[in-house]
Amino acid sequence: MEKNHKFSSFIINIEPIGKRVISHEDETLAECALRAGIDLITSCNGLGVCGSCKIELIEGQLTHPTSNEVNKLGKLRDNPNMRLACQTFPLSDVTIFIPPGSLTQGQQLQVEGQYHPIALQTPFQVYILELDQPSLKDLRGDWERLQDAYFSQVHQSLSASLTTISEIPAIIRSQNWKVKVIVREENNKNELISILPPDSTYYGIALDIGSTKIAAFLVNLENGEMLDQSGFMNPQIALGEDVVNRISHAMQNQDNSKKLQNLLLDRIHQYIQEISRKYKLDPSQIIDMVVVGNTAIHHLFCGLPVKSLGEAPYVPVIQTSLSIPARHHGIHIAPGASVYLPPNIAGYVGADHTAAVLATRIQDSPQTVCLIDIGTNTEISLIHLEKIHACSCASGPAFEGAHIQDGMRAAPGAIDQVRIEDNKIYLSTIGKKPATGICGSGILSVMAEMRKNQIIDQRGVFNRSHPMINQDQKYLVLNKSENGQEIRITRKDVNEVQLAKGAIRSGIEILCQKANIQPDQIDHFLIAGAFGNYLDLASAIEIGMFPDVPLEKYHQIGNAAGAGARMLLINHDQRKVAETVGKQIDYVELTAEPSFNDTYVSALIMEKNGNLKQLL
Repeated sequence: MEKNHKFSSFIINIEPIGKRVISHEDETLAECALRAGIDLITSCNGLGVCGSCKIELIEGQLTHPTSNEVNKLGKLRDNPNMRLACQTFPLSDVTIFIPPGSLTQGQQLQVEGQYHPIALQTPFQVYILELDQPSLKDLRGDWERLQDAYFSQVHQSLSASLTTISEIPAIIRSQNWKVKVIVREENNKNELISILPPDSTYYGIALDIGSTKIAAFLVNLENGEMLDQSGFMNPQIALGEDVVNRISHAMQNQDNSKKLQNLLLDRIHQYIQEISRKYKLDPSQIIDMVVVGNTAIHHLFCGLPVKSLGEAPYVPVIQTSLSIPARHHGIHIAPGASVYLPPNIAGYVGADHTAAVLATRIQDSPQTVCLIDIGTNTEISLIHLEKIHACSCASGPAFEGAHIQDGMRAAPGAIDQVRIEDNKIYLSTIGKKPATGICGSGILSVMAEMRKNQIIDQRGVFNRSHPMINQDQKYLVLNKSENGQEIRITRKDVNEVQLAKGAIRSGIEILCQKANIQPDQIDHFLIAGAFGNYLDLASAIEIGMFPDVPLEKYHQIGNAAGAGARMLLINHDQRKVAETVGKQIDYVELTAEPSFNDTYVSALIMEKNGNLKQLL
């Protein structure tokens, strides 16, 4: 491809990797991404003939499509924002989204969490029905024929939605009038959920939809065994790194809100297609679904307005649980299947935290337990003397690598651990790839090392006399590649971490105040979430993010919300427990607490149990 004129340098925001790079002059988006260490598929070496480096423009301006792009991207007319990275130059600062199919390697996604085995308990009953074939002497409708066969076996009436009824003719004839029916029998009502071939197995799906990542679980509902667990990116991230940005985007107009919903539903639909192909099953065999997420994700998934979440006093549209007909919501599984969403606790403590509480069973614990689910929005629950207090901390996306100069998400090449000894830096990277940026666990690690080596003081200010500090710009160089590109830690990066860790520590401290205890009286700290699973606990204590208590009190439990979603899928009695737990939790609005400002300012100190009054 010829370069007809000189292109300038711009900031390229690359999602869902969360990487920000500056393009060089006369550099395509593909060249820019590859230089940044992103594993973009470029099978034709930039000729534009393989079509493998598809990207989607989210914001900004690009050069006009080339003839190769027009030829390769048949959907260009339907989606003019879909482009080939090797054919495209930026004309301004841009945000682009790279679909999973354009990347050679995925990101490090935390899917699994500690899971307590639970009995299979669902309202679904299975019957093999043999139907009489119609004749001139038997002109009953297909639905009535099936109803009669069910009544003759169960001695009860059967109901069904119009969507379910519409699928009866094809399946009963294809199976020679012998079928397996799945019926939900509860509350004195028998509802037909799906009609399947007699030898079919039936399944359920549990989804934990995080702001950044989605964890998905396929479960065999005949025996309760998990068949598959997967992780993939939440495509909404292209329109906002955190829920506050997405709420703001959705509030601008109804089209934006609908786009956020459609991005999510389209990705779920893609997952269902992928999992169906992988296990050679028909989507009609998926008869139940559970979805958990924070309150904003919950509302955007359901198509509920989010304006009340973006304005004080930040209340949800609905707190109680929901059961939504799947097909009516655009989710193509069994025709009578529903999507269950457990109750939200508050505007910024959602159904995912309800699920996490269920998974950890802290509501039944006689001990004092603190559950901390770390993400772009961190939820904390503290149970003491059988009373649960909960809060939400605006920890921001710093631990996802966002707002950090050379930050990125946990993908191959991300620095995940740092050690500094004798003014020398030792690094480890995900996948042992050449360093291309630094992810959340690496950011926390380097902050702790900078404090231990007196590179920064308690306030996060650089020690100008330290030999490792660049004296002109005041930054620390972590790594320098062969082409001279540096990975740096700046004062602004330190400040971003201070804000994030300060928010989390403030939440812990204020919940302790509400329970009238000190942090060292907590018996167990349960650290949940993707970042929580990979962080170095000693580093978190070193900079004062967590209380300085013995390490054996801390337990990293992985994806607790996902584990709770599976429990709700497998055992419907847990849904009643979820309703009870949701009502029992006392939500604490941190900013409304009289001690919040002093607590937060003290929590900004980069020190074990740092106290501002002692430092001033």
